[in-house]
Amino acid sequence: MESAVASARAAPSPWSYAGCGSLCRHSGSGNNWAQGHNHFGPRVGADALDLVRRELEACDWLEGFLLLQSVAGGTGAGLGTYLAEALADDFRQGPLVNVCVWPYESGEVAVQPYNALLTLSHLSSVSDGLLLLQNEVLHATCTKLLGVQRPGFTDLNGVAAKALAAALLPAWPRPAAGAPAQSPPRAAPGPGAGAGRQQPQPAAGGSLGRVALHPLGDLAAHLTAHPSFRLASVRHVPQLAPGTLDFTTFTWNSLLRRLRQMAVTGSFLEEGMQWAPNPAAAPGASPSKATPLPAHRYRNKAASSMLLLRGQQAAEVDAAEFADPRWHASWAADPLVVAASASRLGGCQMAATLLATDQACVAPLRRMQERAYRMASARAFLHQYEAHGMDEGQLLASFAAIEDTIASYEAL
Repeated sequence: MESAVASARAAPSPWSYAGCGSLCRHSGSGNNWAQGHNHFGPRVGADALDLVRRELEACDWLEGFLLLQSVAGGTGAGLGTYLAEALADDFRQGPLVNVCVWPYESGEVAVQPYNALLTLSHLSSVSDGLLLLQNEVLHATCTKLLGVQRPGFTDLNGVAAKALAAALLPAWPRPAAGAPAQSPPRAAPGPGAGAGRQQPQPAAGGSLGRVALHPLGDLAAHLTAHPSFRLASVRHVPQLAPGTLDFTTFTWNSLLRRLRQMAVTGSFLEEGMQWAPNPAAAPGASPSKATPLPAHRYRNKAASSMLLLRGQQAAEVDAAEFADPRWHASWAADPLVVAASASRLGGCQMAATLLATDQACVAPLRRMQERAYRMASARAFLHQYEAHGMDEGQLLASFAAIEDTIASYEAL
């Protein structure tokens, strides 16, 4: 842990961690969630909260808390969950959003089914939103789309960081259908004219709102506001291999068509999608003459979604197809928020990101739960958790909470 923090500080970047803003220990919890949560958590909790409090005192305004953690390990999952609970208890000034990394299906640690379900069940009760990033998806993005045959942590983290940047960088609300470009209004001179996020976005067009979205606040208030739908997925296009950017032609019609197909099929990759649910009347039919298919042909549904468009003409492009009621839950009154920014992301002329509380989380949750039940029925490794203050009843209660989550998403 200490070496990881040291290398993060030494990484070449215009931004770096402050030397007094980190906390590290030499030992871990051996992938035991109970040890990380019940022993290491109370041991380092006060020091960690002091670091947070010191940062808050230096803030002019608090946007919220963004926690990045694994769900399969002991330190990252158990200790991370304890710190999330502590932040929820001590600081309610801003929303708490967790970015959770889902483990490989093949298994990184033997007890990852226990750890994953314990983490998600506890975080769902204290967090305002959970963004789920799957290692399998990050790995497939590297190998199939970016041309990295043997991706390492740097490659996986790079894909995850790009998706999070696309979701959380400033963007301005706009209508789903877009609007004709207009000349940007001039900000009136006077005190506070350079207040950043409260000003109209330069050169973005008159169709954008005058106040930027709150990255965490609006995510929690719109996307994950329902207590039964805290888990959200992240999809981002385009994913381009290094060296291909200069030879790529960007069009909004192509990007949004692929992103929408990823959404309605539950896919996270731009390739290998099933195009059967594509709302085209016949092969070769143009999107403008599409005939919507029945709702049962949509293989994935969402309770709510946020679409973020970045780059050239992001304010004007028509994105009304993402408000399709067949993709959203029938009871959702206003399920879609669209925001845009004229700034490029990663050098791409156009980029789109979709956050959705959709059914894509059901399959990995169900597989992990089945493995956890099989292990618990054989009492595999339970003695290690009981040695650190957790009994079988607490474990089964977490399983039941995840069962309720799965049932809620399946009912969309």
